[in-house]
Amino acid sequence: MPLEFWNSVLFVDESKYNVFGSDGKQMVWRKPNSELEMKILTPSVIHGGGSQMVLGCMSAVGFGNLHFIDGMMDKYMYLDILKQNLKLGHIVTLQTLSG
Repeated sequence: MPLEFWNSVLFVDESKYNVFGSDGKQMVWRKPNSELEMKILTPSVIHGGGSQMVLGCMSAVGFGNLHFIDGMMDKYMYLDILKQNLKLGHIVTLQTLSG
């Protein structure tokens, strides 16, 4: 792709950060026929401990603001976040990092 194309692209991505550990399964490796050692287990937290969703962006000219998302994000909130946090003088091609 020519350089002019990449100068007009905005990469946007959102991520969820957990206060304690992962949302997914946790695997424990042990030798066959051995007991499970309590010291290698991650303690559980009541109600998961909480999490925070954030949205950020970057382009050829630099990074945009990191926006903290409260509640569920729909297309209207997404567009509003982009309008509030992006100061672009030209039209850009939006590209999400996850696909």
